[in-house]
Amino acid sequence: MYNEALRLEDLHLSYRGLVGTSISKPRPLGFFESGIQPGEQELISGANLVVQKGETICIGGGSGQGKSALLRVISGLARPNAGKMYIFGEYIPPERLTALNIAKRQVGLVFQNGALISNLRVRDNIALPLRYHKVGTATEIEDKVRMAMDLMRVRDYADFFPHMLSVGMQKRVAIARSWAMGPQLLLMDEPTAGLDNYNRRNLLPLIDNMRTLFKTTIIIVTHNLMVAKELNCKITFLTHKQLTEPRYFDEWLHSDTAISKELFRDLRTSG
Repeated sequence: MYNEALRLEDLHLSYRGLVGTSISKPRPLGFFESGIQPGEQELISGANLVVQKGETICIGGGSGQGKSALLRVISGLARPNAGKMYIFGEYIPPERLTALNIAKRQVGLVFQNGALISNLRVRDNIALPLRYHKVGTATEIEDKVRMAMDLMRVRDYADFFPHMLSVGMQKRVAIARSWAMGPQLLLMDEPTAGLDNYNRRNLLPLIDNMRTLFKTTIIIVTHNLMVAKELNCKITFLTHKQLTEPRYFDEWLHSDTAISKELFRDLRTSG
């Protein structure tokens, strides 16, 4: 597991696990032993996944399959009913599965809606978690903010408020804010949602720079299969409550699996 950023083993999640999630309160020691209760509906049932350090991987699948919920589990914002999770080779026991404990292990999360603070300028939105967690001196924080703005090419908008930005720029700022904290594993929920092809193609190389320049491991939930193609990364599908074996875009496109025939049908026709 030395080279692994993330390992999920036989992960189970019910809808109950998404309700009343605690940010910092430790889970009850017997929580995992409770498992799935009789009659309880599972959203994820026995998912397995291994992501190597420095790898980018996409998670695809239909709406309502549990893709975003899976990111919440990995980030400590949702409670799995059973299974094991390892982050950078370290097993995270049930009582330590909280958002704060996961964040301390250099895991960041970019929400689909960006979650920017409306009355803070771009530079202050990016600096907010750094200041809250006291990550360095004021000068060091300013340097981190500038580096994050440069990475996502938003420095020209440093004094703008979120409502003054396009959707694409808001997404860049949200990514910059998460990256400024120095995560080794960055989770992104639909970073290209709402973007046209032009803006998607402008955003993805900036995301890929995190991997190529800083060896950041990236997991992206997306409904757009072209994200995996343009990032040249593997994609796994959450279907029938489980994750498929990750494959590259072209491997899925030319395979004869039922998933490929269903999800890649339009791409095959257009090609």
